[in-house]
Amino acid sequence: MAASGSLFSDLRDIKKQLLSVSWLCRERGLMHSVKWASELAFSLESIPINELPPTPELTEEDVQDLDAYTLAKSYFDLKEYDRAAYFLRGCKSQKAYFLYMYSRYLSGEKKKDDETVDSLGPLEKGQVKNEALRELRVELSKKHKARELDGFGLYLYGVVLRKLDLVKEAVDVFVESTHILPLHWGTWLELCNLITDKEMLKFLSLPESWIKEFFLAHIYTELQLIEEALQKYQSLIDAGFSKSTYIISQIAVAYHNIRDIDKALSIFNELRKQDPYRIENMDTFSNLLYVRGLKPELSFLAHNLCDIDKYRVETCCVIGNYYSLRSQHEKAALYFQRALKLNPRYLGAWTLMGHEYMEMKNTSAAIQAYRHAIEVNKRDYRAWYGLGQTYEILKMPFYCLYYYRRAHQLRPNDSRMLVALGECYEKLSQLVEATKCYWRAYAVGDVEKMALVKLAKLHEQLNESEQAAQCYIKYIQDIYSCGVRNLSNQEVKLHVWLLSVIISLCPAL
Repeated sequence: MAASGSLFSDLRDIKKQLLSVSWLCRERGLMHSVKWASELAFSLESIPINELPPTPELTEEDVQDLDAYTLAKSYFDLKEYDRAAYFLRGCKSQKAYFLYMYSRYLSGEKKKDDETVDSLGPLEKGQVKNEALRELRVELSKKHKARELDGFGLYLYGVVLRKLDLVKEAVDVFVESTHILPLHWGTWLELCNLITDKEMLKFLSLPESWIKEFFLAHIYTELQLIEEALQKYQSLIDAGFSKSTYIISQIAVAYHNIRDIDKALSIFNELRKQDPYRIENMDTFSNLLYVRGLKPELSFLAHNLCDIDKYRVETCCVIGNYYSLRSQHEKAALYFQRALKLNPRYLGAWTLMGHEYMEMKNTSAAIQAYRHAIEVNKRDYRAWYGLGQTYEILKMPFYCLYYYRRAHQLRPNDSRMLVALGECYEKLSQLVEATKCYWRAYAVGDVEKMALVKLAKLHEQLNESEQAAQCYIKYIQDIYSCGVRNLSNQEVKLHVWLLSVIISLCPAL
């Protein structure tokens, strides 16, 4: 169904729904969902005071638990989770019960993170665990079987199941939660983390709600289906969300993912004008500045974020990127470690730290960092690719091949993954497979402009002179089709050498 269709015919009603769910999430301490709903509501036209949605009515159980809930919520907001849970014992209302269970869950997560930080470094998978998870699962399972969980309770149950690696059960519970409480964005995000491909997405029975369009756009971005994602976001803009900074940032991330660097930089610069104190996604912006080698702009961004909040993970990653661009890799790694002390589950910092260890030739630490990134998100192609590069340095081509394959599965149209796979097949003397990879890399748009040269050399090894010559000719044609430009001495020598090779391979040409 098109996002601009009947689902978005009444934007005023959507704004009321967003304000209502924002209130419900705030009462339960789900602040990321509050922020998402509030930002989206802000992008829509104001509504008159007499049309504002009423605050949720109190049930008899809410009234009985009110004193305990009010006290516990104050402790919860100060991150005193054990204390909050203590005063919520025995509460019967859905709201107080959720906060009780959620406090216990966050207490376990905080203790796990503290333990992780204390021993931050090469940890083995699963060494540090949230000890509260199994108890929470038993209690929530009983409630679930008795059909006593509301949409928020189902969300928390799904989170616990996901943390215990019970993926199928978690997906079922999250889907159930979206039907009962479709406007809670946190549930949709959790579901995103568990969907592995488009086929799995097709088989999910999801509610037909306007929020599903936002979910589909997000999951398409995560699955690297960028064209579909951009179409969804454009349809949401056309439907009335043109002022949404969330959508603008997601479009910028999508262009970053397909390496349309100029477009992504332009959108991020526009986003900073609209929301100058925004920190979210600024580490992605810094990655783009890093790739372009824009030192002054990256320095300005780092100083600006430091002035706003120097203890945010994104700020630490931006500073780390700045030092990395200056080839101060030890300092860069230090800032990525700082980011991980603030949030040990922050994916970008693990991947970037792996890159820095690679620069410092510390392959063992790089492998550990990349493995941590994969534990956080198995869809992070950069970590799989980084592991492939690391094992390539260690001259372990079979390992290398496995990791490059995983990266290629996640980014089937990324020429870098295909070239890396081709080089790996060459080292394993699987020349036919290597040829397929190089040709595919050229067909999808060779970023580094080396696939044709590698393909030609392979044809030479296979005594296929005419095909080799054709590849060299095509390479030179492609270089000059980009426009006449000044060539370096090295490039001139390469072209002269290529022409001599072509003539020797196929004199008739």
